[in-house]
Amino acid sequence: MRDLIILGLVAFAVIATLRKPIWGTLAWIFISVSSLHQMGYATSILPIALVIGICLLFSILIHRSEYKFSWSNPLIWLAVFTIWMNITYLASYSLEENYSMWLRVMKINLFLFVISGAILTRRDIDLVILTLVLALGFTGAKGGLFTLATGGSYVVWGPGGFIGGNNEFALALVMTIPLMYYLWYISDRRWVKHVLLGMMFLCSVSVIGSQSRGALLAISAMGIMLIAKSKQRLFLILVTIGVIGIVLAIMPDAWYERMGTIRSYEEDRSAMGRINAWTMAFNLASDRVFGSSFENVTFDYFLKYGLDTENMQGPHSIFFQILGQHGFIGLFLFLGMGVSAWRCASRVVRSINKNSQNGMQNITLAEMTKVSLVGYAVGGAFLELAYFDMPYYLMLAIAKLDKLTGQTQSEQEGTRGVTP
Repeated sequence: MRDLIILGLVAFAVIATLRKPIWGTLAWIFISVSSLHQMGYATSILPIALVIGICLLFSILIHRSEYKFSWSNPLIWLAVFTIWMNITYLASYSLEENYSMWLRVMKINLFLFVISGAILTRRDIDLVILTLVLALGFTGAKGGLFTLATGGSYVVWGPGGFIGGNNEFALALVMTIPLMYYLWYISDRRWVKHVLLGMMFLCSVSVIGSQSRGALLAISAMGIMLIAKSKQRLFLILVTIGVIGIVLAIMPDAWYERMGTIRSYEEDRSAMGRINAWTMAFNLASDRVFGSSFENVTFDYFLKYGLDTENMQGPHSIFFQILGQHGFIGLFLFLGMGVSAWRCASRVVRSINKNSQNGMQNITLAEMTKVSLVGYAVGGAFLELAYFDMPYYLMLAIAKLDKLTGQTQSEQEGTRGVTP
């Protein structure tokens, strides 16, 4: 039954994709972020993403008037970063071991450029945000209900893909909550606001229920910035108090003990393994300008660059992940993308008329993008999610909003400059 439902949704997505490139873009984003096909049995082995991707390319060829690729600063950074990753791959000691992840990342990055040309209007941007929320919101809400029903006795896990683990899924939800707030802010339907409010609350509980220490730090940083950037501070403070109250009331002692290891990391084997991996990544990047490419959790690398070979693990950090795999140049380009997206959001805030309703909606989206990026940066400091699609889709959305607001401002200035 589950497979039939998923196949029906995919068939609908294929038809919609062939009608308009933007629908194919939304279908691609939804499937890549939600890992919907992995929730079934037979569908988990079907190349559903490939089917949507081919249909999207075909739709672009048919509807060329509804597709227009244009460069933006984040896309330029992404292009250079992608080229550099190809160079580090070719310079690696083992092409075969790195091939699988290289191919996966190249597919993701290629379609980032493809779908960017289908996002043309302000409405398209909102559809992208809505798709990201739908892709994770209901699964996150289910995790929150599960946490409440079981008293936090079990760990909330992700649906699959990059976010199949509890830590990774929690970080994805942390990034999604500010986007839910944005949709709550712009919606004028009361029932939609209630649904989004409940989803924000349950997703916050789900993050706690994941028992992820990194996600706890991320949601704390995200929550503080969300309250600081929003216009409904009292409302968000009350929601935060509610979440904290739930945590204090239902979470078991084992959860408090695990969260307490944040302060006593020296006694935690997992934390010390990360320090070992971070040391290895730094020493590796210092010795090899190209890094190791995508795979470096090997005995030889830890023997030469790490602290020991008994506690080998991945870096569990987007920053040290990129540093070890692509060197200091790769880390510079990776950070450059994030800074570029942040500057796009800042330009939107500076250039918008704060007295208009549309202007406040644009400002709210720009500010919530910043909040989401802060959550990704803080939580990502303890997780290997450097290639996770969601922050890149958000980057595309804010870059397009920056371009549209810039065009609108230029048109307004041109109109004022014309004398009657």
